[in-house]
Amino acid sequence: MAEVQALAGKRMVSYFRLLKNATKEKAEIVPLEGDSSISFKRSSKSTTTKSGNISTSAGLTTEIDQTFYEGISKVSDEFYDAILDDEVVEYWLVNLDRVNNKGQYWAIYARAKVTEDKGSYKPDSTADRSPKIEVIGTPRRGYLTLSDYEQDMLAYAFRGIGQITDTPKEDGTDGGGLAYENNDPTKDTVPTNSTTDTNQGGNA
Repeated sequence: MAEVQALAGKRMVSYFRLLKNATKEKAEIVPLEGDSSISFKRSSKSTTTKSGNISTSAGLTTEIDQTFYEGISKVSDEFYDAILDDEVVEYWLVNLDRVNNKGQYWAIYARAKVTEDKGSYKPDSTADRSPKIEVIGTPRRGYLTLSDYEQDMLAYAFRGIGQITDTPKEDGTDGGGLAYENNDPTKDTVPTNSTTDTNQGGNA
């Protein structure tokens, strides 16, 4: 039996769009995304008859909980539009670790209404939002294509601060860098005679 691959939650990303804009623009990733979850519920009712119990299933109810850190972005503003103007939205939950033989990514697609959008603005932490989304009808599963740009934004490699003077290798060494996973952190030390100038303009 083939080994079952565990899927990382951080590799499940969300895309969002107002349905009315579907013919005018692409969906966009939810920026600064925190947790997201989707729950499927189908209640059943048992009725007693003289011949035994009969179980009847109710319709499917699907809810999405989404959190993201507040920022100045189109998607952030459109979440407000969705609940204040009672707009139908399109929502995708995309699994970046599951692809088909055409290189397309597995996803859940839903049309929905934003039913709650709770913001938290604490003085000692970053502002965040927690919209709740109620799906209309039954979500659909399928595979979608991400552009090269979108894939690069989602899975970019580490870079150092040096100038990129040749074709980027995208292996964590560009710009004089070294990706964390290629280093042995147990051998890291505190420099004793560092020549690096850390003065950022203040008094020496």
